[in-house]
Amino acid sequence: MFFVGKRSDNLGVRKRSAQRRVFLGPNSLKFLVLFIICAFSIFYLSQSSQSAARNYAVSDLEQQKKDVIAETERLEVEANRLKALSIIQEKAQEKGMEQESQ
Repeated sequence: MFFVGKRSDNLGVRKRSAQRRVFLGPNSLKFLVLFIICAFSIFYLSQSSQSAARNYAVSDLEQQKKDVIAETERLEVEANRLKALSIIQEKAQEKGMEQESQ
């Protein structure tokens, strides 16, 4: 390979006419740091809002569970009361008792 106007003894070595160099000045470094801080802030805010939404959903489900348990207990008491009334009526009929008419 021949290069006009350039003498080199390094045959087989790639010659670079323009070097690629990235230089971060003080202003570009400030913008880069500011961008990274903003990105982390947005990530943190999104994670915390998702966590808060999950906490609200969990507390709502826990309240529904408490309501269902209370309703189940109330219905069990009502069922036991109705069973007791029907048993009393059956025992009264077995003994030949009748309801008093007014």
